[in-house]
Amino acid sequence: MRTYTFSWLTALFIFSHPADAIAESGDREAILAVMDKAFAAVRSNIADDWRAIQLSEGTTLSFRPGPKERPDELEMRISSNEDFIADLEPDGHVYIERWTGEPTILIRGPIAVIWGEYEFRIDGQFSHCGVDSADLVKVSGEWKVANFMWTVEEENCPTAPSH
Repeated sequence: MRTYTFSWLTALFIFSHPADAIAESGDREAILAVMDKAFAAVRSNIADDWRAIQLSEGTTLSFRPGPKERPDELEMRISSNEDFIADLEPDGHVYIERWTGEPTILIRGPIAVIWGEYEFRIDGQFSHCGVDSADLVKVSGEWKVANFMWTVEEENCPTAPSH
């Protein structure tokens, strides 16, 4: 009787996990790879590196501290992906962006969201931290960034150097 029960439980477990779970596992790795390419595009500051991973019809949006006279206000910058990258070119600085923890990824069919905390360095020096959030879509079997959003935070950063 135990063998019979075990067999049914095993079969139930195996057949209750559809093939989509396997696909989503591969999709998760592909989405992380796209974000690695986004971080490489930050480093290169070359427009074509961004074009390779983004939809031109999408948006780029950031929130950063307001001017010194109004630091509690957040400034929102928004543009199309194409407008954001149109004027990029290497400027001699070395930009490094990296996750500071494991990002959260949600996937359903051809739509995904990735959200996670990051840190940003310029020429090896800590600049700021924040949260990256990207909406991705699967087009012709390939994940692309549709919308990319982030915050720029200069205080309470978990990886900021001690003052």
